[in-house]
Amino acid sequence: MSQPGIQDASARPSNPAEAPQGAPQGRHSRGVEVCKGFVSYQCWKVSQEWRRQDKAKKAADTAEFLKAVQSRGDEVEVKAFSTAGLKAEMDFMLWNKSRSLDGIHSLGWAQRGTEFSKWAELKFNYMAMLKGSPYAERSEGNPELYPGPYKYLFIYPFVKTRPWYLLPLEERMRVMKGHIETSKAFPMVKINTSYSFGIDDQDFVVAFESNEADQFVNLVQKLRETESSLYTQRDTPMYVGLSTPLEEILKTL
Repeated sequence: MSQPGIQDASARPSNPAEAPQGAPQGRHSRGVEVCKGFVSYQCWKVSQEWRRQDKAKKAADTAEFLKAVQSRGDEVEVKAFSTAGLKAEMDFMLWNKSRSLDGIHSLGWAQRGTEFSKWAELKFNYMAMLKGSPYAERSEGNPELYPGPYKYLFIYPFVKTRPWYLLPLEERMRVMKGHIETSKAFPMVKINTSYSFGIDDQDFVVAFESNEADQFVNLVQKLRETESSLYTQRDTPMYVGLSTPLEEILKTL
């Protein structure tokens, strides 16, 4: 007996001509991949008014904020990145990883209750889920030859065109094979792709880690020349951060 909403194989048209007009032939997707957790990329900007406050107040505010972040350490892994001199509209980024959305929410709740959050604006907060890629067995990069921790983080929200999702899976895999082969020439760059369908405004958040910023520039330029780039609707804004302890970042603000 077929399940509700799932057509029995015997009832499907045996002749492709009988298929609904406009429906591409071939498979369109694989099974749902297992969730491996959730991430958020927070982009913070501190007001100029707060910067002019006396040192004692700023020290107290940042200490409270740091404590709030650290208090969720059993639920959320947090990595901090300075954007000083790298992105005008923000001062630092936090890359947060949790097993559930509840952990990400708990961190935001703790941050919002601090005095620092009254003076600092969360300019952007990109949400996504971690799961396996339908196109590759492993992430690009070669951690054996280029192990972490990495100095730089590069991230951007990414949106594919709707025609991309109407292509059969075999065709998408063919196109992505060229994309992946191009990436293999840059083993010093590790890619972390996460999925935002239904929980944020982009399709994916793409995060790259590397110790060689120049090679990341070369990688992105090469990827522009691949067939897969024809199906890119949006891959901006882009952010660059330098791995820095949060305590050190807060002291410079």
